[in-house]
Amino acid sequence: MNEKTENLHQGHRKSVRQRYLKRGSLDDYADHQILEMLLFYAIPRRDVNPLAHRLINRFGSLKLVFKASVSDLCAEGISENTAVLIKLVGDIGSAIDHSEAYDIEIVNTDQAFKACHNLLFRQTAEVFAVLCLDSKNRVIKIAKRTDGFSDNVAALPRWIVDTAISVNASAVIIAHNHPSGSVMPSKNDIETTAAIQYLLNAIGIAMYDHVIVTHDSCYSMVRAYQRDDMFETLIDLAEKKTDAADNAS
Repeated sequence: MNEKTENLHQGHRKSVRQRYLKRGSLDDYADHQILEMLLFYAIPRRDVNPLAHRLINRFGSLKLVFKASVSDLCAEGISENTAVLIKLVGDIGSAIDHSEAYDIEIVNTDQAFKACHNLLFRQTAEVFAVLCLDSKNRVIKIAKRTDGFSDNVAALPRWIVDTAISVNASAVIIAHNHPSGSVMPSKNDIETTAAIQYLLNAIGIAMYDHVIVTHDSCYSMVRAYQRDDMFETLIDLAEKKTDAADNAS
């Protein structure tokens, strides 16, 4: 790389960084722009814009790039160090979503939606989650399984019951995602929910809901209630918290 080209890349990186610092958020950024900025810190002396575009095109979206395996990322011609950084960022986001689900007391369906959506909306394969609640509806344990239950229809109900008993839960909320994007329950979803509810009722544990999650929607199987504006809901909740803090100060 000659000095002129290197100076051009340095100027571009500085401009992109200053734009981000001025805005203070990634609102209105395209997927490839976000990924390009991350790649600045893994590949310091190369134009990474074509690489960012190639990764987005290969995997389909920024979310799917962050969910890709290290081996799949390396197959696109990047180093293991860069691939680990990309995967780490995605896993950090999932870890934060998981930990934040412990910060809420679930007393209504919209709060259950918020917790379940945070846990599962990033997932690209089907994942089951169970949220165990104490007698005051506080989340005391969250467990997830990604290995599927298609070969053993009794495995899911047994796992949920065992998880709830292990922490002496008073109630549970079950959730799973539909990677297909359809939020409506399948026949298997309905039958499995009935079996889980029967087993939990037999041991005195309430099943508050079974929530189906897609990227921007949630559906309550118990209440036949659907929300299609989950990201808007999360923004509204954040704004309410900010307004409350401003009024208290």
